[in-house]
Amino acid sequence: MKMTRLAHIKIGLLNTLFYVLFVVIIGMLAYLAQKHQYTADWTFGNRNTLTESSQTLLKQLDTPLEFIAYIPNDPYLKGNLEKHIRKYRAFKADTTIEFVNPELSAKRAQEDGIEFSGQVVVKLGDKQETVQSMDESTIANVLQRLSRGEDRLVTFIEGHEERNPFGQESSGMSSLTQVLQRKGFRVQPHNLIRTQSIPQNSSFIVIASPQKAYLPGEVEVIRKYLENGGSVLWLHEPGDLKGLSSLEQDLGLVIHEGTIVDANEELHNLLGIQHPAVIPVIDYNHSGITKNLKVQTLFPFATVIERDEHTNSDWHYEDFLMTLPTSWLETDAIEGNVAYEEDTGDKPGPLSIGMTLERQHQTENNGASIQQRVAVIGDSDFMLNAFIGQGGNKDLSIAIFDWMATDDKLIAIKAVSPPDTRLELEDKTLYSLAIIFLAVMPLSLIILGVVIWMRRRQR
Repeated sequence: MKMTRLAHIKIGLLNTLFYVLFVVIIGMLAYLAQKHQYTADWTFGNRNTLTESSQTLLKQLDTPLEFIAYIPNDPYLKGNLEKHIRKYRAFKADTTIEFVNPELSAKRAQEDGIEFSGQVVVKLGDKQETVQSMDESTIANVLQRLSRGEDRLVTFIEGHEERNPFGQESSGMSSLTQVLQRKGFRVQPHNLIRTQSIPQNSSFIVIASPQKAYLPGEVEVIRKYLENGGSVLWLHEPGDLKGLSSLEQDLGLVIHEGTIVDANEELHNLLGIQHPAVIPVIDYNHSGITKNLKVQTLFPFATVIERDEHTNSDWHYEDFLMTLPTSWLETDAIEGNVAYEEDTGDKPGPLSIGMTLERQHQTENNGASIQQRVAVIGDSDFMLNAFIGQGGNKDLSIAIFDWMATDDKLIAIKAVSPPDTRLELEDKTLYSLAIIFLAVMPLSLIILGVVIWMRRRQR
């Protein structure tokens, strides 16, 4: 086919137009890529993205977040840190990172409290803290401490064989205390007999399951603290009130002496519960403490906390820990096969294990209104070292302390480890691997060695 000159011109124009449009489209795509970015994390469990709780925490911060990394001029290290900071910048646009060589800026490093190269200063507004690790859990705890503004002093009343907040035995609370300290709480035991008062800078006091009775004078100190607007976390085990009956009346509550049990064997087998007095709570409807709690919590040897309907009070009451309908309050000793007996005074479920109280209190000095909070829970075991790791017990315990300190925005803010850092195998698989690596492979090597040795002997 013979091409005319006009056809050549048309083909040339079409080719030119194609290349021009191609360049224009590439340029537009490059421009859009600079203005709009889209990233997707396809790793298992989204391990290259911040957890939902960290995202929520970042969105609540109203001041710029700055990281100052004191590291040598290492492009590889800087690149990794910059990549890590992008995860925070994706949910908080005013997040920045600055690299400082500690050898060239020794004075600045000293002012920031840098002790060695590799440390990072985390600044939130005018507050800062130095860290040695940039893992998500560490940064989340730092941001919670900085966002509180100041440490929250939690005063644990002692002197009556209460739970020890620093005890490392199974009946102690050291595991919870360590977590609270990382989150900005300052835990302090306090003996009322020595001081006859409660520290004025206490965010709230904790009465952690006393085993000996309080003296009338000690009870009066606590009642006066409550009357003046103080907040109280009261953990009570089944049994008598250890001299605190007047406090029960002041709060308008009825605290029972029996023990809650649940004889649902199928549920016990499912949750691995060995005793009917270990009570699971799986439904939560509290607008504050448990609003983000989705995992079951376990309460060993708990009792019932109810509002006294015959008492007029300005407190706002709310049940926040309710047992299942299959539970009941057992008034007799927990021995052998327990069964519900209405004639003996047993109380059917669902039952309240925990009660929160709130009210606005007018201070005497300047007439200002402060929010006063009380939480009364018919169990302390769920916070102990032996049980704090069960289900959602730790998350619930932290949420209770955050709520008591009126740090509602920090409730349920926690960092979750990536799900692909542990290898979980069934028992059959583990046994098979053990047989292969501990028996089959060694025997095979021994047999192979013997065969080779015998063949060489025969030569």
